Amino acid sequence: MNIVKLNEYEFDKFSKTHKYHSYYQTSSYAKLMEKSGLKPLYLGFYDNNNMVGATLILAKNVLMGFKYGYAPRGLLIDYEKFSQLTEITMELKNYLFKDRYILLKIDPLIVINEKDKKGNILYSYNNLDNLINKLNDIGYHHCGFNQFFESIKPRWNASIDLSEDINTAYKKYNKQIRTKIRKANKFGVTAYKDNNAIDKIYSFIEKNGTYSIDYYYNLRKEFGDDIEVYVTNLNTSVYVEGSRLLYEKELEYNDYLNNIISRDNYKGKNMKDILNKKMESDKMLVSYKNYMIKATDLFKEYPEGLIIGGAVLIKDNDILRLLIEGYDHDYGNLCPLYLLKWEIIKEYNQSQYKEFDLNAIVGDHDKNNPYYGLNEAKLGYNAVSREYIGEFNLIINNPMYALYKSIQANDSFKDIKK
Repeated sequence: MNIVKLNEYEFDKFSKTHKYHSYYQTSSYAKLMEKSGLKPLYLGFYDNNNMVGATLILAKNVLMGFKYGYAPRGLLIDYEKFSQLTEITMELKNYLFKDRYILLKIDPLIVINEKDKKGNILYSYNNLDNLINKLNDIGYHHCGFNQFFESIKPRWNASIDLSEDINTAYKKYNKQIRTKIRKANKFGVTAYKDNNAIDKIYSFIEKNGTYSIDYYYNLRKEFGDDIEVYVTNLNTSVYVEGSRLLYEKELEYNDYLNNIISRDNYKGKNMKDILNKKMESDKMLVSYKNYMIKATDLFKEYPEGLIIGGAVLIKDNDILRLLIEGYDHDYGNLCPLYLLKWEIIKEYNQSQYKEFDLNAIVGDHDKNNPYYGLNEAKLGYNAVSREYIGEFNLIINNPMYALYKSIQANDSFKDIKK
């Protein structure tokens, strides 16, 4: 087994067709991370002049010229070929030791479980224990099956099948998802693509990320047309009309309840229930009247409409991936991101993209977990929950690693989240 340093073209050519490919293992991502001070290294693994694997490693200087290495969603190798895996690892350790690396972190895209939105298992990797034991035997330390966001990249993702007929797919969404999509439509929320709108949506997405606006400009520069920006806009005229209709409908219902109370003079076996409904309707009338006033004022200020959210996506081979999304919390009740995802799904349904990856969820599906709402907002689209194998650390230089950990307890790559 030989290790050869590759150029960008050689690496991208191999990466693009590998079964564990992702945009993280591309020269475009490497150049993006270079702007954050990380140095890329492209390596190819050759067996008798045949390239059997490759990886991008991002290096970060941490101590006296020594480096931490991270292969984001790598290595790109066949983990089922244990003897080859062993050879690659031994050669890689020697190569990186000479290049003054302390540690290499990997988190390959090996799917170990897939579940439907109800938690039923659709797929399980039946060689998991053998693989982890083998990796441990040759020096990799598994960082555990974390349930939340302890790892650099998400260990759990939600993904929507884009090949299914759109009407059939919609019927499988949770009732709450369909209701929120209809509500957004009713109140004038629209979604559209505008790849020059990063500055228009940044104030919304910055709350959910760690990057400056320059990061997103650089993302667009490095990935070009593979980056798409979507905007959610509130048509204030429709918002006024929708608010008015909602108020009038509730007013009609309130009058109906009043008539029953007047007619039966607070008597009858159902009167307690009627009175409770009347009190609830009174509260709703106040709320809907405030909606109407707010909508009217908003229309006066923004007659052409108002941007209230947006998202950034990347086209990654045949997968459409949601990188980040955000919205104006003043208009969260209008469900802008639910409609946005629906519009994207409709646009790419039965296209060359086979799935829409909605990005991170958590592995704890209990209703009491703090991220339950996040899971429901994504899995409710009849999405598949996909669990990856997680992170492994390969210690390259034991003495320097021990010294570094005695000084710095935190993971050096914890700030690399996208």
